Amino acid sequence: MQEKVSVRFWLIGIVVFLGVMAATASVEQGGVTYGIVDHQAAATAAMVNEIQTQWREEGVRNFAIFAVICDLGWIWIYALGSYLAGREFAAKRQGVLRVIGLVIAASGMVFGITDYVETISQFIQLLQDAGSDTLAGIAAFMQPIKSAAFVIAFIGVIIALVMDRFARRSITSS
Repeated sequence: MQEKVSVRFWLIGIVVFLGVMAATASVEQGGVTYGIVDHQAAATAAMVNEIQTQWREEGVRNFAIFAVICDLGWIWIYALGSYLAGREFAAKRQGVLRVIGLVIAASGMVFGITDYVETISQFIQLLQDAGSDTLAGIAAFMQPIKSAAFVIAFIGVIIALVMDRFARRSITSS
């Protein structure tokens, strides 16, 4: 039963992610050419300022702030869900499923830490309405790490679910 709760929590994170992605895509409307992902990847204060100036002029700055706040909530749901699901798979069996579970749990933690650092750096710049080379550099550095950790956790949970299902079927058919 615990596994179902952990995996459901992870799945809720995926659903919330899709909602946050749809909401953040709305930032790119009208004359806006830069989105939230561009803001995350902006490695200099000058680029952050250019993006934020465009958002302010096009009237989407407050929406961008709201989207980043939603992102902070989603990070917690997905990271915790990945960590819990990974722990559950690691506790089930020895061997490959255990290793995959440990990788999922570790990836969930890495994702949570790096995405929070990136998003908080981004959020501070948004609230100050000014770019910072230090914060922009930190956010840009964290982006590929958190993206890789997200993908590893996501694929890991899918693989673990399939492996677990096949293992249960082979046990019941024996």
